[in-house]
Amino acid sequence: MGVRRGILGGSILVAVGAPFFLQALNVANASAYLFVALGIAFLAAWYVGTRQYVYMVPAAVLIGFGLGLIIPSWLPLPAEAAAPIFLGSLAVALAIVFLFYPDHRGLLVPAVLLALVAIADVVGLHLPEATQPFFVPIVLIAVGVYMLVER
Repeated sequence: MGVRRGILGGSILVAVGAPFFLQALNVANASAYLFVALGIAFLAAWYVGTRQYVYMVPAAVLIGFGLGLIIPSWLPLPAEAAAPIFLGSLAVALAIVFLFYPDHRGLLVPAVLLALVAIADVVGLHLPEATQPFFVPIVLIAVGVYMLVER
């Protein structure tokens, strides 16, 4: 038996190719499946490997991000329901990471913030229009920076 190889590289290539395949099949929201597929690649690397936190975080965030984009298209909901579903899915994803790794409490901050913004959106307190395009990128960048500096 040889040394077991990692699966992340091949999984990412499959994940990038899958949405292009779905797009060729005229699947609605095919590009959103890229995030889910990339998340599954990281989840597979986490599962097959040594269950490292650095694989679980991108797995959860990317799957949550993708599902947050896909789920509203599956449900017969008004368009304004998409934002809280998207933000809530990211909050749930970060909370799931905390359940697996309770010693890493830093991700609870963005999880709570995302949940609060999602709840506020449901009750009619919306983010100002000018800030909406920046909210998710800032959260993703902040989580990435947290992963780089967290010990």
